[in-house]
Amino acid sequence: MKMIRKMTALLLALCVALGAVSCSSADQSWSAEKDGNRLPVGVYVYNLYAAISLAQTQDGVDTSANLLEQEIDGQPAEEWIRNEAMCMTKEIYYLRSELEARGIPLTDDEQAQAESLASSQWGYVPDSVKKYVSLDSFTIAYGELSVMMRKLFDSMYGEGGEREVSEDELRTQFESTYYDFDYVLGSLQYKTEAEMTGAEGEERKALFDGYAADINNGIMTMDQAAQFFADLTGSTDTEPSHELVNNDTLESSFPSEVKTALDEMEAGETRSIEVTILSKGVLLMRKNDITADTDEFLADENNRE
Repeated sequence: MKMIRKMTALLLALCVALGAVSCSSADQSWSAEKDGNRLPVGVYVYNLYAAISLAQTQDGVDTSANLLEQEIDGQPAEEWIRNEAMCMTKEIYYLRSELEARGIPLTDDEQAQAESLASSQWGYVPDSVKKYVSLDSFTIAYGELSVMMRKLFDSMYGEGGEREVSEDELRTQFESTYYDFDYVLGSLQYKTEAEMTGAEGEERKALFDGYAADINNGIMTMDQAAQFFADLTGSTDTEPSHELVNNDTLESSFPSEVKTALDEMEAGETRSIEVTILSKGVLLMRKNDITADTDEFLADENNRE
């Protein structure tokens, strides 16, 4: 909430700089014009808000300090935000003209989809921003833009597009960048209501090493190992966790030891590895055959995109 208040305060400061009249009369003013087609000022004001949000994530930005007193990419933050907001606004004209040139402007159903998308997200827009942005403006800036971007993307890279991505390319991309694995995590630092001793930690590592060996030898399954460990510790997690993630998610959401091990492992192999998350732990991990997931994954249009 503190960040939202700070962002809306920045928005207000930029609105005042633009002129109080244009920011307070979103339904009667316009912010950009091309070939006689005008966009409501609320479109640009929402894009200012979106640009402020984007500015917070840029390298070198200190979110605890006044953003407008900082620089982004070597230029004053206010200038960067204004330029980014105008770029977002111009994208609307670009997408409209590009779809028109391709003979595929938004249909009535797609326009309704844009309105529905905007309505579903309208509740997440702070009330302080809604003072300057109407739902109609938000529908253009967010809903219509999103639907047009998706339609242009599909027309370029989908079937029959000038940059059509083949089925083989999609399969290769998925199978070379995604990981499928199951795991059971045990602590090497804590047990119920107490810290583990060094000897207890070594005992747990040996236990997981034994699980891995038995699974690789066909004596035990991952499901059985998860159940055995749950019975031993009194845990309610009686099944192994399953993950199907791409390389970026793996690197950002899991300890580095996980990716290192998975890159070394063969499909079907199980290992016991030590990891450090918030505390030391031991991970029983089985690498699954990613090619077994390809058909089902690519059957989903969102995954294909």
